[in-house]
Amino acid sequence: MTTTPTPVPAPRPTLDPRALAAPDASLGRTATAALLAGVVAVVAVLLPAWPAGPDMGSTHYMGLLAANQPWNLLVFMAVPVVLAETVAVTELVVLLGRRVPAAVRALNRWAGILGGVWFLGVTVYLLRHAVVPLTVGGDWRGPADVVAVGAYLLGVVPLVGLALVETRVVGPAWDADRRRAVHAGLVGLFLVVAHVAMIAGMLDPTVLGWAPTHTMTDGATMPGTSH
Repeated sequence: MTTTPTPVPAPRPTLDPRALAAPDASLGRTATAALLAGVVAVVAVLLPAWPAGPDMGSTHYMGLLAANQPWNLLVFMAVPVVLAETVAVTELVVLLGRRVPAAVRALNRWAGILGGVWFLGVTVYLLRHAVVPLTVGGDWRGPADVVAVGAYLLGVVPLVGLALVETRVVGPAWDADRRRAVHAGLVGLFLVVAHVAMIAGMLDPTVLGWAPTHTMTDGATMPGTSH
């Protein structure tokens, strides 16, 4: 008597738990980033306008940095630039080094994240207290003023982009080479717009056609220092 062997069922393919968790993790990171951005924006909007310094007839970019010393210089220039330069310097080590210390990678990552968060707050604050009032009141001081302030605020795009890449909100499935390429491109873009802002901001706005005027008590205007 022969017995028929019992067929052994084929093993079911097992799914990688990490693949199942990836969409949830990505959604969680996105939600956290959106919540943090909302909190930063609300705080920046609610902050009162800092007192302005004496009018020197320069671009509003230079006036912003010169007023309320040393706090404006620290908040609007030193902190974001130091964080961006830290990312740039450590980026060279990451790109060129064969064995990059973990501390350097961590510094590169966290400087990028903090820079994006910080500059997002700065951008919202300046939109609220500078860009909107200047535009509504027609108080821009010619092309140099617009280019300086506009280029400065454009820095939010690469810095927030860095933060989103570092937190894996953007490009969670990118390989290391693509991530490094995007990272380096964003750093370079920030350095470009930051230097454009500096150059235009230090330019005398009258060179590009702005004519300062002085408003009298009766509302009449006359050539002279803008007030």
